[in-house]
Amino acid sequence: MAEFQALDGQVTLPALLSLARGRAGRRGPRRRHASTADSVKLLTVHRAKGLEWDVVFLVGVCEEKFPHTRSRGLWPTRLEILPSPLRGDARDLPVLRGYDEQALAVFREDAKAHELTEELRLAYVALTRARHELVVSSYVWAEGRKTPLGPSPYQLTLRRVLDGWGERPLAWLDKPEKGTPNPLWAHVREVPWPVTERTEEALLRLDAAERVRAALGGGAGGAAGADEPATGGELDMIAAERVAVWDEEIERLLAESRREAAAEIQVPLPAGLSATSLARLRDDPQGFAAELARPMPRPPSAAARFGTRFHEWVESRFGQQDLIDPDELPGRADVGIDDYADLRGLIELFEAGPFRDRPPARLEAPFSLVLAGQVVRGRIDAVYAEPDGGWLVVDWKTSRAQADDPLQLAVYRVAWAELVGVPVDRVRAGFYYVRSQQLVEPEALPGRAELESLVVGGEAADGAAG
Repeated sequence: MAEFQALDGQVTLPALLSLARGRAGRRGPRRRHASTADSVKLLTVHRAKGLEWDVVFLVGVCEEKFPHTRSRGLWPTRLEILPSPLRGDARDLPVLRGYDEQALAVFREDAKAHELTEELRLAYVALTRARHELVVSSYVWAEGRKTPLGPSPYQLTLRRVLDGWGERPLAWLDKPEKGTPNPLWAHVREVPWPVTERTEEALLRLDAAERVRAALGGGAGGAAGADEPATGGELDMIAAERVAVWDEEIERLLAESRREAAAEIQVPLPAGLSATSLARLRDDPQGFAAELARPMPRPPSAAARFGTRFHEWVESRFGQQDLIDPDELPGRADVGIDDYADLRGLIELFEAGPFRDRPPARLEAPFSLVLAGQVVRGRIDAVYAEPDGGWLVVDWKTSRAQADDPLQLAVYRVAWAELVGVPVDRVRAGFYYVRSQQLVEPEALPGRAELESLVVGGEAADGAAG
């Protein structure tokens, strides 16, 4: 969450939630499988389907846990569950064949047998993920449970397989007898909060504090000296490793403290910029860096929401409506539409303008343009094919004023030219102001070289926010 950055440079709660729901549009891929990096993977059995590793550890294979013995229920005994006839696996599900108590009892037994079968299928997936070595383990005691747990039927089956091979388990604990006290509760004693007594942890902290005071020259007489090891001798391997970990943590804490106390904050550019963010970087790099360092939420705008509705209407009019919510499209919320009446008026003006019967080649065309190593992403409102083989890039504008930044069109123009593989001079670009029905094409739009120099200059000026 700390590193999250929306595409248009605005860190907003809706953008974060849409990313968490896996509905972030085309801003980035959603991780669906474990990475290929050489690391330890921690996955559920469901997520591990179709994957393999050299060594797999299957943990928690206890009775009542795997297979799970608590019934999850089926429709119609649980009305919040999707009705069985509507499910894709309906033919494999138990069916209620009557409405008396005996039919319900049979249905419950069938449902339990079905769940055990599903658990067995899940166990098959879990036990076949290892190429060479599989370690299956369970536990006997849990802190929140009074009674012990024994090995599950799956683990008993595995032991019989090992016995048939003449092998012995690495370790094996039978289920303790009923009434055996939980050893995890032996040293647990509840005390009211806040804790005022000197616990073992508190005593260790106090001792550490005394040693620090002694090292600084103002401690108690009994504490270790500054040059004397706390143990009274050389550290063994385990203690030295622990101290090394402490040293690394202290260095990280000190580095964080120095960053917080610094007069300037170094702010790296986000992985992706929009054309709007690029213009902000050009006009006010220090202000843009300050916004990246301390992003502030923006108030909701009814005018912006009506702007998205206009874009949605244009897409549906030409039969190219996108499959994602228009509110998720970066830069589509044009401010300048007051209410539904104003929106209807803009629709009527568009239908009377020069683009009413001109079908676009693309609507909401996505692009990713790399400028001097910096990725600039966005969507082009509309692209039209010209009779001479060229292209016209159009950005709808619903505002009353005509003071939009041509840099946006320059980015769109270069991006489309490279996307279709034509020289940039074969692509025209303009703002279409719906209220005045005017297509304004700025002159001398910058090309790739000028845009890259802007990014390089912005990176040089960016990065420090007071």
